[in-house]
Amino acid sequence: MPTPTEGFRELAEALSGIGRLVETLRERIRLLEGAIDNFPGGISLFDSEMKMVLCNERQKEMLDYPPSLFAHGNPTLEELFRFNAQRGEYGPGDWREQVARRVALLHERKPHAYERVRPNGTVLEIRGMPIDGGGFITTYFDVTEKRRTQNMVAHMAHHDALTDLPNRALFADRLGTAVALARRGGRMAVHYLDLDGFKPVNDRHGHKTGDSLLVAVAKRLGSSIRDNDTVARLGGDEFAILQTGIREPGDAAILARRILGQFSSPFDVEGRDLSVGVSIGIALAPEDGVKPDEVLAKADTALYRSKAAGRGRMSFFSAQAA
Repeated sequence: MPTPTEGFRELAEALSGIGRLVETLRERIRLLEGAIDNFPGGISLFDSEMKMVLCNERQKEMLDYPPSLFAHGNPTLEELFRFNAQRGEYGPGDWREQVARRVALLHERKPHAYERVRPNGTVLEIRGMPIDGGGFITTYFDVTEKRRTQNMVAHMAHHDALTDLPNRALFADRLGTAVALARRGGRMAVHYLDLDGFKPVNDRHGHKTGDSLLVAVAKRLGSSIRDNDTVARLGGDEFAILQTGIREPGDAAILARRILGQFSSPFDVEGRDLSVGVSIGIALAPEDGVKPDEVLAKADTALYRSKAAGRGRMSFFSAQAA
């Protein structure tokens, strides 16, 4: 049997061990708090009853959480849903339905990852993961600039750098879709355009003025078409228009005449009145072909007919004249 002295020594050693354990736990808690506070995005943790256990300052700033949201302690996830829905964070719609839908998904306890555009335009990448014990952890990252850069790169890949019109690649993609619809009973037209007299203007006034003239031409062409049509710059002084949903060849002729009319007055370019004309070749689908390259090639053939006939006019593709 231990003596009182030995018993005291054992108790002291046990208390010392507990003290070291407590200090170790405190150190780990400090490390955890430091990691959470320095997390590059927002992070929040919810317990098994979906009560918020922690939420770092980055998340509060990123999602504009007011102090009043935490006035009576941390909210539950459902209360957070309600707060967001009522302030329009989830977009238009009945806020009760928005909350109910999110609570139902929450009970499924499935990992999730999605993007949400806030009313202020911020794009958030949100990831949620259920954890052992019934809780949930959610992270938020602001990917607005990343998405803006990606959209800009995608736009540049499919648009002409000078005029900002769709380029040949995007035109070919839309032409493929339009021809596919024509095969199923629709009708469309391709207008192949080439400027008349552009080279002399370019040679006389320089490439900078020539580029400005092309931009002015692109604007007039864009004002001539409907929202569901496409005008593209194929390269140099060549343009093309994809006209969809037409009922008869006469609809294509109406558009072509409108375009010719756009070139009846000079263009104001850098304080100069510059005049150029345009020749147009037209091919129809499905009449002239049911393959994109075929329809475009026949519009090009019709364009040469217009130029050979004196320029400044339109021509439909004709198998007899080809």
